[in-house]
Amino acid sequence: MGISEQSWRLLDFETQDPKMCLAVSEAIFRCRRAGLSPNTLYLWHTAGPIILFHSGPKHEMFPQSSRERKVELLRTPAVAGNRFFCDAGNINFSIVIDSRVLKPLLNEEYPPLLSEYQCLLDFFASGLRNLGIQVKVEPDGIYANADMEIATAQAAWLIDILLFQGTVYANTEMEKTKAAFPRDLTSLGAELKRSVLPEEILDIVLQGFEKKLNVTLEKKGLTDTEKKLISRLYDTKYGTDQWHDKGKAPLLALTGETFVALYVANPPTSKCRQLIERVRNAASSLGDEVKVVAWRRGMGAQQNPMEQMPPAIITLSKANILPAVIINGEVKFALEVPLEDDLREAIHNPDKFPDILGTLHGLRSKVG
Repeated sequence: MGISEQSWRLLDFETQDPKMCLAVSEAIFRCRRAGLSPNTLYLWHTAGPIILFHSGPKHEMFPQSSRERKVELLRTPAVAGNRFFCDAGNINFSIVIDSRVLKPLLNEEYPPLLSEYQCLLDFFASGLRNLGIQVKVEPDGIYANADMEIATAQAAWLIDILLFQGTVYANTEMEKTKAAFPRDLTSLGAELKRSVLPEEILDIVLQGFEKKLNVTLEKKGLTDTEKKLISRLYDTKYGTDQWHDKGKAPLLALTGETFVALYVANPPTSKCRQLIERVRNAASSLGDEVKVVAWRRGMGAQQNPMEQMPPAIITLSKANILPAVIINGEVKFALEVPLEDDLREAIHNPDKFPDILGTLHGLRSKVG
């Protein structure tokens, strides 16, 4: 049983800046969730050596030797998975897909646990087998003879939308990976005992995708919405040390606007209704650059399924602090309704206003 015809894009975008590649991947991921982008396969390369590691709290620490080798360490939006090394000899991939289109294949061929990952990696594995390399597929990667890892991947989810990022070690300089990785790695070049042309790999990968998915991949560029979001993500996240070193980035709306979240009572009190009206008046002059979303206490994250609930709301709820105004993930005002001019300035220049969550929680703890 095949998968019904879907709209797929082979992204036509060239850059060797890995930070930009990560911004591109997340922008497509967000836009796909918003229904503004098609399912997409993005194949990319990097010039210099880098290590990509996931943003979850349990990622492995890196030995000092990898830093001494001047390998750039970059954080991805994934929350689990192996870190991986990339240089000019790797073929890196980002797949953005509504996972529901894989359901027919999952029911037929793959075990239920992490089956989406194994299914997508099998598209690559089928191409490697066509080259004459015997491989097996696991949810976290592809393994050649003697359990040597030849490809690896990480995943992130937005409800049903999957961002699956990884790399195939093609002509990778494997000596450079030994200091940073305890795992046994190999490459296509090492297995075939020859250099592998990028075009050779790309052709067989695309054939694997098209055959398995029953689609034709159309080479297309970025949309205007994606370009705008990429710029925002690069400037505020992937182009900053705050993200790569500490995992800190502003909580933007799904498609990249300044995200103003209001935490109010359910049903809203007169003070809450006044705050909602005042915030919307303050944001109206900023047009499409701002998204205002109200979260009612006790109704959970699903009340606004197209947006991520700011983690600060959990703390506010436990401390019984409301109403509150949260801008890009930081609590700027709480308990009282601020002046409209202050709201407008805070929305326009969030960094000028401190995050008061810690102070508020401390005061409530003392009172309690």
